[in-house]
Amino acid sequence: YDRITRLTAFNVIEALKKRTANPFGKKGSVPFAFVSAAEAGWPEVTGGPAVEKLAPDWLNRYLVAKRAVEAELDPPSVNGKIRPIIYRPSLIWNWQKLDVLPIIPIFNAASAIGIPFVDKTVRVETLASAIVAGIEDKLCTGVQRFPEMEELASRLR
Repeated sequence: YDRITRLTAFNVIEALKKRTANPFGKKGSVPFAFVSAAEAGWPEVTGGPAVEKLAPDWLNRYLVAKRAVEAELDPPSVNGKIRPIIYRPSLIWNWQKLDVLPIIPIFNAASAIGIPFVDKTVRVETLASAIVAGIEDKLCTGVQRFPEMEELASRLR
């Protein structure tokens, strides 16, 4: 997870920080869309830290990498050169991914009744549309959870 997620993202972020502005181009920051994970926000929600203590080692390593990229995209660290848009989907799915279809109603029901460390699932098409809409919207920045992703995606329909 470290090499694929953190190191790859850090290399892109570093290149964007170092880039020279095109004197004939548009001014402003470059949008950077990063797909993190809803679970990266567990420390921020009731019960999240307790659930994380029960998580398997692979999930903890995954979350460490995701959180490291999120921290690197913190506005003071990108110095106005990058407009970070951090998408935090829970389980991402589509109708061809049969192995996850049975768990989707459980996630969605848990989210609907207000379990704070479980987010509604996100279809891959919704995530993709939200990324495009977020890049297009110059005011879109920061963490986007499922409600924001759904709203952004609706703009492209």
